[in-house]
Amino acid sequence: MANLYTSSPVVADLGTVDYSLSLILQRKLVEMVRSGEIGDVLLFLDHPAVFTVGRGKKPENYEGVEVIETERGGDVTYHGPGQLVAYPIIDLERNGINDVRKLVHLVEDVVISSLKGFGYEGTIGDEPGIWVNGKKVASIGLAIRDRISFHGVAVNISGEVLKGFAKINPCGLKPDTIGFVAVERDKLRDVMRMNFENRLHAFKEVNRNFFDGLGT
Repeated sequence: MANLYTSSPVVADLGTVDYSLSLILQRKLVEMVRSGEIGDVLLFLDHPAVFTVGRGKKPENYEGVEVIETERGGDVTYHGPGQLVAYPIIDLERNGINDVRKLVHLVEDVVISSLKGFGYEGTIGDEPGIWVNGKKVASIGLAIRDRISFHGVAVNISGEVLKGFAKINPCGLKPDTIGFVAVERDKLRDVMRMNFENRLHAFKEVNRNFFDGLGT
């Protein structure tokens, strides 16, 4: 069968994608990156309102809330309008990333550097995530399968997300610890892409149609 995909790393903004469909797409891309059928992939997107849990789930933090279970680290979180989500699906070995903490630090650094360009001083806390002025504005939850990373980071960019977080104890935190940064989605996307490229390599931009049949 002919290989229809370029081996060059690619980046795409998928717009709004149902969370379950994004999981199907990520899992397929993990296999394609692992096999060399495609290069590293950097996805930007957002999701309709949804609650998800990771491997560290604690049901007392999301009582009465329907959740989607995932492979990522961490407890319960919320995705919805007012966020920018980035999923780096990359071959860790080829990129010289030899442990999960190095990957987490890379993602943290990308977000902190990106927010600084908009006048926000981001810091890290006791758990993965980015804090600004005492509020958690970005959540990081990653998974690794056969040396390929997936899942990623969600940055809160409007107060609309606070309504969702109010229904749970996100990662065991009180809901009022969650905040947001007032940044335009597409401008943040472009700066985050630049910062990922500065730390990894260039990505070729493709559109959503590139992934037709893979879950979107």
